[in-house]
Amino acid sequence: MSEGKSLRFLAYYLNGRRLAALANVLPSDTTHISLARNTGRRAAGMDRTWAIAKELIFSEKIPALIELATSRDLDGEGVLAHVFATFTFSGAAKAIHLEQAGKPIKNATLRSRLCLGAREYDVVGEMYNEHYYSDSSLRILSNKGRMLVVGLFRFNENSIDVSPYIIGELVEEVGVSWTPLHNVLRVYPDTIDVFSQIRSIEQISKADLAAMMAMPEDAVKRAFAEIIGEPFVPNDWGGERSDLSSNNVSIEGETASAAFIFKGPSLKGEMHPGNMGKRGDQLQRAFEEPVDLVVVQHCNKIANSVVRQAEMFATAKNSTPRRYCIIDGGDTARILKAYGYLDL
Repeated sequence: MSEGKSLRFLAYYLNGRRLAALANVLPSDTTHISLARNTGRRAAGMDRTWAIAKELIFSEKIPALIELATSRDLDGEGVLAHVFATFTFSGAAKAIHLEQAGKPIKNATLRSRLCLGAREYDVVGEMYNEHYYSDSSLRILSNKGRMLVVGLFRFNENSIDVSPYIIGELVEEVGVSWTPLHNVLRVYPDTIDVFSQIRSIEQISKADLAAMMAMPEDAVKRAFAEIIGEPFVPNDWGGERSDLSSNNVSIEGETASAAFIFKGPSLKGEMHPGNMGKRGDQLQRAFEEPVDLVVVQHCNKIANSVVRQAEMFATAKNSTPRRYCIIDGGDTARILKAYGYLDL
């Protein structure tokens, strides 16, 4: 992270017994107590569990789900992993109210639709009253939001059952204020200083788009290399992690190293994860580069599933999240036009 900035973990749901077992420590004697019977003693026990959870998250001992799913077939397996994604939560407050009223409890649920590698999965799991961190968890875990979820993920064809051990947020702190991490991870082209002239191009014409689409993929890559002042342009080969890397990049004045993935006009239509290597692993290889920023470029539309996977790979290492930038066909044409590569 940048100087003066740090990451903080905000906990909303913690399975104290499971986390204590993972950390090889004795669980708090309050892990069986429901939030419906909250006390100061329970809150203190949850704070101790939060410390265990924070250490596990930032130790990077728990692998990223996206990396596991991209590297091998997980059908029929159960894996301990973490994922940063959008989940829909429902029923938490109702479950607590039912317990307080002495009625049968219907557990709350979390759901998501995850694109992992080249496949999509429906994800569903249950949450239990004993594991909510505090009263505020009921409000936060009541609708849709981006969350870090750590747990046991069981794969079954096109679905995943998840048993959550940790649900919470990572935020970037600067002084006394903080920003959700997902608002920090994505970088937009006009904030990359070497592309700053894009701000002068508000619209592009059909002629501009046609000129861009007529450019070979290698020509697009070399144009970007010239714009960023990178003299070394590697030839394409099957084992590369990225198509171009450079240290000549800065983001709003902050120096950053970058790796680029280029998908020029040779890929027709919208880009999907399945267009990005076997199992969609080209993104994974790019994020394995020792860089601060991964840039994905295509001369057409880029599917939202690519954006979400980039976000998941960006948070694969929780202690050192990366940033990413998506440059679709419209932004590609604006950049090329701003720097004179589409002059007719």
